[in-house]
Amino acid sequence: MTNRVLFRAATLAERRDFYENDFSIDRVKEWFSGRSLPQLCAVDAGSETGIIVDQKYKGKMLYFPFSQLKRKLRKYVPEDVYYDRSIYANPGKVLNNLKSRNYISQELAFDVDADNILCRHPDRSLGRERCISRAYAWSVKMKRALEREFTDIRMVYSGRGFHLHVLDERAFYLTVAQREALNKKYSSYPIDPWVSRGYIRLIRMPYSLHGVVSRIAMPVDDAKGFDREATIPLFLRS
Repeated sequence: MTNRVLFRAATLAERRDFYENDFSIDRVKEWFSGRSLPQLCAVDAGSETGIIVDQKYKGKMLYFPFSQLKRKLRKYVPEDVYYDRSIYANPGKVLNNLKSRNYISQELAFDVDADNILCRHPDRSLGRERCISRAYAWSVKMKRALEREFTDIRMVYSGRGFHLHVLDERAFYLTVAQREALNKKYSSYPIDPWVSRGYIRLIRMPYSLHGVVSRIAMPVDDAKGFDREATIPLFLRS
């Protein structure tokens, strides 16, 4: 079934149905178990597809506290949902000055993006499936390499690739220079260095919908393999 399901933008009605009936904040909280919940979240209401509840939100990243997540999902019916990887002494001040980088620590994460892998195919959907397969293989290989120096690494399918979240406490306190050194060390992998360097502090929320391709950002247990069908939302299964 998976290879027959096209990657396409979700409609506003489909996004609303997903967040009202399929999305579970409890599952998100469970994914964060053993660590603090994010202080801040952000959504893009529909800048890439133009499918949006109100054009005044186009081109804007809309920030809010994690405690408001459910209410903001209903309001914006977003194309994309993110959380801020940084931990702040005063997150309220950050909401008033989004350019602030005055954080205490920041989660280390690597973005293995299928867009960084050449996978040509005359059928665009099959080509994307092939790129995702290769991105998964790269992600598993990189996770094994990272496990030589870190212990708590979680993989999440992003919709276009895979994110490797390094949750060891010491990883949160790595300097920019140390993160740069890791980028250099793992430069043979198809990663986005801006994410792991820390300049991009947002990362896709697990279990949220990637509205551009209609796929769920699903945590992956690489010991069991990547279950593609689990990433397909109910509105594409009929």
